[in-house]
Amino acid sequence: MNYQDYKHIIPIQIRFCDIDKLNHVNNSVYHNYIELGRVTYFKDVLKDEVNWSENGFILGRTEIDHVKQVHLNDDIYCCTKVLSFGNKSIRFKNSIVKKVNNEFIECAKVIGILVAMDYVTNTSITVPPIWKELMETFEK
Repeated sequence: MNYQDYKHIIPIQIRFCDIDKLNHVNNSVYHNYIELGRVTYFKDVLKDEVNWSENGFILGRTEIDHVKQVHLNDDIYCCTKVLSFGNKSIRFKNSIVKKVNNEFIECAKVIGILVAMDYVTNTSITVPPIWKELMETFEK
């Protein structure tokens, strides 16, 4: 995996409650890490262009490949990027990586599809052009 392909990388704090009986991060917790990555991506890239009380996204699909275990004291990061745009959806790629001796090791590969929504009418909407433009500009 080439981490230079990602322009958006955030550190993740592993909490004690994330660890399961087998002494690694429980598989269900990865969803929280990815959600934090996406929310921070939107905050950093879309800035004030979204009124989150009226519109935004819902998660339509998530696919996770667990590659390596993550433990409590690991130094981990969430990488986020847009792969493609549909009419009403955006396909994201995320990686959970841990830093070991200044090298990044991929621990989880994630593909997510987010659907643009009007929260007031509870209906899907076309991805607003300004959102798409801001994300495309950021990813270039």
